[in-house]
Amino acid sequence: MIRTLLALLPAGSGPRLAGHLALTTLGVLLRAAGVVLLVPLVSALFSDDPAGAWPWVAWLTLATAAGWAVDSVTVRLGFDIGFGLLESGQRAVADRLADIRLTWFTSGHTATARQAVAATGPDLVGLIIYLVAPIVGAVLLPIAIGLALLPIAWPLGVAALAGVPVLLGAFWLAGRVSHRADRAAAASNSALTERIVEFARTQQALRASRRVGVEGSHVGAALAAQHGASVRLLLLQVPGQLIFGLASQVALVLLAGTIVVLTTSGALAAPAAVALIVVVVRYLEPFTVLAELSPGVESALGVLRDIREVLDAPAVPAGRKAQAGGGAAASVRAPDRSHDRSPDRALGPRLELRDVQFSYGAASAQVLDGLSLTFEPGTTTAIVGPSGSGKSTVLSLLAGLQYPTAGAVLVDGVDAATLTGAARRELVSVVFQHPYLFDGSIRDNVLVGRPAADDAQLELAAQLAQVDELIARLPDGWDSRVGEAGGSLSGGEKQRVSIARALLKLAPVLLVDEATSALDTENEAAVASALAGDPAPRTRVIVAHRLSSIRAADRVVFLESGVVAEDGTIDELLAAGGRFAEFWRQQDAAGAWQLRA
Repeated sequence: MIRTLLALLPAGSGPRLAGHLALTTLGVLLRAAGVVLLVPLVSALFSDDPAGAWPWVAWLTLATAAGWAVDSVTVRLGFDIGFGLLESGQRAVADRLADIRLTWFTSGHTATARQAVAATGPDLVGLIIYLVAPIVGAVLLPIAIGLALLPIAWPLGVAALAGVPVLLGAFWLAGRVSHRADRAAAASNSALTERIVEFARTQQALRASRRVGVEGSHVGAALAAQHGASVRLLLLQVPGQLIFGLASQVALVLLAGTIVVLTTSGALAAPAAVALIVVVVRYLEPFTVLAELSPGVESALGVLRDIREVLDAPAVPAGRKAQAGGGAAASVRAPDRSHDRSPDRALGPRLELRDVQFSYGAASAQVLDGLSLTFEPGTTTAIVGPSGSGKSTVLSLLAGLQYPTAGAVLVDGVDAATLTGAARRELVSVVFQHPYLFDGSIRDNVLVGRPAADDAQLELAAQLAQVDELIARLPDGWDSRVGEAGGSLSGGEKQRVSIARALLKLAPVLLVDEATSALDTENEAAVASALAGDPAPRTRVIVAHRLSSIRAADRVVFLESGVVAEDGTIDELLAAGGRFAEFWRQQDAAGAWQLRA
């Protein structure tokens, strides 16, 4: 917890944090002084001269006022630290998510990331004020009271100090009893949240298949697991409360017994004994506060564990080369953001996969095994092959979305792993098979590729991707909202918007993954035309199943089981009569199918 908190604090927060701890300690000492001042005050009140209590009242008032002033400053400083923690925590989690390897994002880790992002809000702002400071105060106040009792009644002071580790140990033991059950309950709550979100998002498919009932579904199983985990947690909290309650009662009896022994032996006067009983009650109150804070402590620990898991997630290589530079790295610097699209610019970078091996996990089979491929500058290469042959994996490696387990991806002879993340992102533009559109306008979604683009550049990209026809048809034009994940548009319309976004980016490498596989004939022709009509100088790599996407390719690579089975131009491979020729015949025959009465 402390390590994660320190990691999330912004730079330069050390003095403020030290000051907050110092003020918290001072406030605790003042409260302890106010408690112990009750002893001489009550003794003076029941003495032969009751007016002698007034000076002690004055000291008590002074300690109370000073404690209030210190607490006020401490709270303001705590909120300052909390807002600094919020700002740096949000930035740290968001920045880390952008650098984590994609293989980390399993369903469980995605839920953890979602909770970590959600936690970087009011929870972090109030963490210092409502949790850390009360815990520190609850631990220090009994110690301060015990120390203050030493000059008044040293046996009672020693007993009070000895009781601190015993009571804290009981508190720790009570927490350990329910700790595992609490984590299981948190995990089941997280799983239930994910299943409910999934249940809501898949209502269309569930209703179509008449599976709308919760019983027997994933969400039903998650509900049952969450119920069981909650019951176990409640049952295990009972013995923990009994342990801590018993320790508190034993401490009360021992301290009260010590006061009785001291009073009956004549070491304490009766008025002082009465006051000390009040002091003992105040001594035990912080432990009750700790017990009340226990759920909050466990919740905060869970939040910080989620954040720590995100911060410790495996990241992509950081890279060592800047975006701009001379020599081999010069051609991979950020593309020119001017309006120039003339063909006399550089053709694009030379891409190379050199002896690349890749698998999606230690237990997974090799998808690519010693694959070597070169993509020359300015060329269009189509990669075809059966499902599972490694086509999309090649694109993921070229895009920097995945990294080879062995071998290297080279850009103009430079190992892509040595490039900065910014350089890799500027290098590549990708059209995915299933594009994701953000809940906003068409304009906003296209400008994701190049936020600073002007209207002329935006219109050109829209024209190339044939989005202009869509814009003209919609009542709000560019400002038409696409809905969550582009739900207001058809599959072909979403694909056109995603292609406009990719073309607008002007990256020197364009990667296209099965862009027409799920489209109708009209949209397929529009998408193929957009990709073929792009005048920007780029090195293009297209993964495709349909002939329309590869007819304009300079070269075709046929992959099978992660290795190159055939490589050449369309005419060369057709003449060879091998695997690609068979693929071509099957596609051509499928395109001629007709339904007859």
